Amino acid sequence: MHLNIDPSGNWLVDPSELAERLGVAASDLRRQMSCGQVTSRIEVGSGEDDGRSRVTIRLPKKVWRGVFDQGGALIGEETW
Repeated sequence: MHLNIDPSGNWLVDPSELAERLGVAASDLRRQMSCGQVTSRIEVGSGEDDGRSRVTIRLPKKVWRGVFDQGGALIGEETW
């Protein structure tokens, strides 16, 4: 999985890869997103975490969190 930046500076994650990690179908993830049931948060690291970003995606019954390096490569993740 890779975190990309669009021309506007927004972070982008492939929704199919994200759905797989959350254990839901991509169509279900898109439906939940369109209904406002998916929230996301990006936190930029500082101090010893400088250069890393933590992305948290919340669905009604599942949460995925990934840590990405400065180049956008996934270096750690957890789901609950």
